[in-house]
Amino acid sequence: MSGLYVRGVVPDRGVELDLDVPAGSVTAVVGPNGAGKTTLLHLVAGLVRLQSGRITIGEREVASADTYVPVHHRRVALLTQRPALFPHLDVLANVAFGPRAAGADRTAANVRAVAELYAVGCSDLASRRPDQLSGGQAQRVAIARALATDPDVVLLDEPLAGLDIGVAAEVRHTLAARLRGRTALFVTHEALDIWTIADRLVVVDGGRVVEDGPAIDLLTRPRTPFLAQLCGTNLVPGVALDDTSLEVAPGVVLRGVPDDEPLVPGGAGLASVLPEAVALHLSDPGGSPRNALAAEVTSIEPRGQVVRVHLDLAGHLVAADLTPQAVAELGLAPGSSVRASVKATQVRLYRR
Repeated sequence: MSGLYVRGVVPDRGVELDLDVPAGSVTAVVGPNGAGKTTLLHLVAGLVRLQSGRITIGEREVASADTYVPVHHRRVALLTQRPALFPHLDVLANVAFGPRAAGADRTAANVRAVAELYAVGCSDLASRRPDQLSGGQAQRVAIARALATDPDVVLLDEPLAGLDIGVAAEVRHTLAARLRGRTALFVTHEALDIWTIADRLVVVDGGRVVEDGPAIDLLTRPRTPFLAQLCGTNLVPGVALDDTSLEVAPGVVLRGVPDDEPLVPGGAGLASVLPEAVALHLSDPGGSPRNALAAEVTSIEPRGQVVRVHLDLAGHLVAADLTPQAVAELGLAPGSSVRASVKATQVRLYRR
């Protein structure tokens, strides 16, 4: 089993990536549009040449200032949003193509193709042409084709994008099962993909790796606005007064529950709170111990059965999810002054 190391510099694209993927790890890659995620995959695949740095797969150096191993010799599989199956071949021949290209005879290649199709639940589709497949079926066949060559590294560039919700759930389950124990980089924009498929998480921004670690740690303790947005939580930075209090602006204190590593007085800290935990009032609500901080409505965004109210809270952008009835009863509009209330038990505090 091979791990992956990337030190890739491509000045023309503003990319300087440094990443070490352990063998057998499925690493999700997230970040804003244009951050460098696809460039990372293309560097590993050999579709983009680095201008300095080094890429190794296991003990093999596949790229450096002096080395370039061609795409077809890297033992890497790339799966994108488009299955890109060969239209003139049936499903079985599509999946058998890789083993055949690697030197296997027709019988051995077909045996391997049948096994891979069975593993993704598509053995009954072997005789069909690609234009006879649904989107989900085509993507599962593409997964089978990618794995039929026993690649050392699997690269996936948002393979679930564009699929219907139900179909995406089926393909997500297939990927989770088939990637287990393999070395893979998986670009996605969905937190559910990370929870379901990945064990590690990398955040790329501005052509740099800005966060890297176990997926569960980064998802439960987001430290960048992008990752907080992906996780669907508010993230408010501040300075710790003690292990349960964070000063988020001069004289504005947010109280919460400390994480496993308590805040250090005077140190940088973060507060994470879900939008559904934030209530809005026109005056101080009083009652049980809670945070009730002054805020101003900046915009209102209908989201199906809830309305997301965006707030400026002491210079920080915070969201609250309310029912349409609550928004109407409060008479909220951009510019409205409110008190944002949240119980201390629903605020998670951790080190920045």
